[in-house]
Amino acid sequence: MLPVLQSIRPRTLFLSVSSVLAGSFLARAQGHFSWLVFFLLLSTACLLQSLSNLVNELGDWKKGTDKDQSGRKSLSLQSGRLTERQLIIAMFTVAILSILSGLGLIRAAFGTLSDTLPMLFIVLGAVALLAAVFYSAGKRPYGYLGAGDLSVFLFFGLAGVAGSYYLFTLSADTAVLYIASAMGLLITAVLNVNNIRDFDNDRRYGKITFALILSRLAKSGSTAPAKIYQIVLISLAMVLSAVYAITSETGTFLFLVSLPLLVIHLIMVIKREGASLDNALKMLILGVFVYALSLF
Repeated sequence: MLPVLQSIRPRTLFLSVSSVLAGSFLARAQGHFSWLVFFLLLSTACLLQSLSNLVNELGDWKKGTDKDQSGRKSLSLQSGRLTERQLIIAMFTVAILSILSGLGLIRAAFGTLSDTLPMLFIVLGAVALLAAVFYSAGKRPYGYLGAGDLSVFLFFGLAGVAGSYYLFTLSADTAVLYIASAMGLLITAVLNVNNIRDFDNDRRYGKITFALILSRLAKSGSTAPAKIYQIVLISLAMVLSAVYAITSETGTFLFLVSLPLLVIHLIMVIKREGASLDNALKMLILGVFVYALSLF
C-alpha cells in the first residue's frame, strides 16, 4: 500500500461513507435525491476524515504515542516510509481538496453560496475542518482530553446523518435524529474499541481517552468499564433504531441484519485485550456499514 494511503487508513473511511449513506437513504425514502449532492457528500466526508487521520498520525507521532505499539502494524511515520514533511504536504493537499469539495456540495444543494443557509453550512464546514485538525494537533488537542467520543457522536452522527438528509431535502425532520443518534453511537463505539485496544499505551503516554476516564472513575485500572460502555453504546443504538422503525412511516426493522455482526463484535471485545482487538474493530466497522446499507 502506498504510504499516504496507509496513513489515510482506508478501512476507516467506511465510517464516513456509512454516515452519508444513512442520511442519503433517509432522504431518498421521502422522495429526495441528487446524484451530484450524493457524490459531493461522499467526497467531502471522506476527505475530512482522511485529513483527521493524517493529522492524528502526525500528532501521535510527535507526542510519542505511536512510536512503540507492540503487536500493531506500523504506520507510515513509524516505519519511516513517510517523512514529517511529506505527511504535512499530504495534509495540506487533502485540506484544500476538502474545502473545494465542501463548497461544491453547498453550491449544488442550495444553488448559491451567498444566502443565509449556505453561509451557515460554510461555517459548519469550517468547524468540521478545524475539528478534524485539532483532534490531535496543537498544545491541547481535545482527542487527548477525553472529548473524542462527543466529537465523533456530533460529527459522524448528528451532523453527518442529519446534515446529509438536510442537504437533500432542505427541510428538517426530528425523526431523523433517531437514526442520526444511532449512527453516532455506533461510530463512537468504533472509537471506544480503538481506545480499549490502545488502553495501556495511551495511559503510558498521557493520552486521556474516555476509556481511561471511565477506568479512573470506577477505580478499576482496567478496560472493564469501557467494555460495559461499549455494550451500552451498541444497545442504545439498536433501541433508537427500533423506535424509528416503529414511529416513522418509512422505518423498517431491516437494521437487524447488522445485529449478528454487532453481537460477534461484543463477544470479541469482552474476551480480548490489546492488539488482538483489531479483528473486533474490523467486525464493528463492517457492522456499521451493513447497518447503513439496511436503511436503503
